[in-house]
Amino acid sequence: MKPYLSIVVFFTLMLSAVCTSINSYNCEENRIVNDMNQALAQTLAQKQEVWITPDTIRNYRQNLKIEALRNESFVSYAVLNTPRTLCSKPIAWKGKDNRGVAFQSYATCSMITIWQLSDQRSSALLLLLSMLWLTGSMYWMRKKQLGMVVLGSFIYAKDTQAFYTLHHTPVALTPMQQQLMQLFMASDNYCLSKQTICDALWYKKPDASETLYTLIRRTRPVLKEHFGLNIVTERGGDYRLEKV
Repeated sequence: MKPYLSIVVFFTLMLSAVCTSINSYNCEENRIVNDMNQALAQTLAQKQEVWITPDTIRNYRQNLKIEALRNESFVSYAVLNTPRTLCSKPIAWKGKDNRGVAFQSYATCSMITIWQLSDQRSSALLLLLSMLWLTGSMYWMRKKQLGMVVLGSFIYAKDTQAFYTLHHTPVALTPMQQQLMQLFMASDNYCLSKQTICDALWYKKPDASETLYTLIRRTRPVLKEHFGLNIVTERGGDYRLEKV
């Protein structure tokens, strides 16, 4: 996959997460308003006098279905210019003497409270997927960019057969060290047997054990200094390239 496609997918997931979160927030706002509407309607159906009394407030809050809203909502007389806050629709009420008045309920919920009440599971999942995609894409591009092999801070450019640090500073290796590292780069799991190295580097030499030992000993300090890598000896005489 090309890098720009990875970026497009990432921002698509992020945008989906944001849109889903906003949609859940708006749905929760509507649920709060609907709850205030029904609670106020029930309260006024039982109301006997025009005045707002402590019983009015208590009955209204008991009629609310959203428990977190009970300490964040109150009843008032409706006003012509509705404040820019969460509120129910104005509901007209008439007493026995046919005196009419409109009531309205208001909520003092903060945006954080509404967001906490809303269902954010889908947006959280999309956000997690976007982070996982970003992490995976960065790792993939780091491994594949420009035909390079990356291990820790070690970069091997296949096209030029050169070795670099993460800052793209070239590191000079001797011809034998160069061949040894190329063998490691071409191996599975960066692991080589003693015989494989000897056959590749000194195929005419019957026993190259001492020469190999000297090469490994001289190469280790270079790898540790520039790349934070080490060549470790495993059981059976195999050599593995790994991070320090």
